[in-house]
Amino acid sequence: MDIALSWDLVLVAAAILLFAYNFLLGQDATLKLVLSIYIATLTADGIAHMVESFLIKPSPALTAWADGAGEDWFLFLRLGFFLLAIIIFVVKGGFHIRLEKHDHWAARTVIHAVFSVLSATLFLATILIYLSGNSFVDGLQHATEIPLYEQSSIARLLLGHYQVWFSLPAIGFLVTSFFFERPRD
Repeated sequence: MDIALSWDLVLVAAAILLFAYNFLLGQDATLKLVLSIYIATLTADGIAHMVESFLIKPSPALTAWADGAGEDWFLFLRLGFFLLAIIIFVVKGGFHIRLEKHDHWAARTVIHAVFSVLSATLFLATILIYLSGNSFVDGLQHATEIPLYEQSSIARLLLGHYQVWFSLPAIGFLVTSFFFERPRD
């Protein structure tokens, strides 16, 4: 059996691994991870923007160096801060998620599976946006120019509809809020 290695296969394998990891984390930790991805995305973009605005642009020497390094420098800066922020928020974050348990095990499993899929797609879409050299907050100006976009239908789906992948977990939070009520004291 010959399996041709393609970007679609790599992205599907990464999505399956992320889904499995989220599923093993448990429901509360998966929700904490989703919130951490949101916060880390905004943190990474904000820090990269501050470094560019307050350190690089005011200094002619750093501007010349950044122009020579191209956008790759900001790509690695955003990606590094994104991953670092996720780790810090998940491991040392000062917030905890405790979702009330639904009465039926099947409902809990389905809700957990949905949030695991949403977490995996949000993480993959964000990583692909940063690897394309774009800012998540600023939008995709050059996503169609990267080779991965042309070679992978999954990358086109994730990058072309990144607003959907960013908003679906929040919509999921809103929808599941109707199913879980805190017991009144």
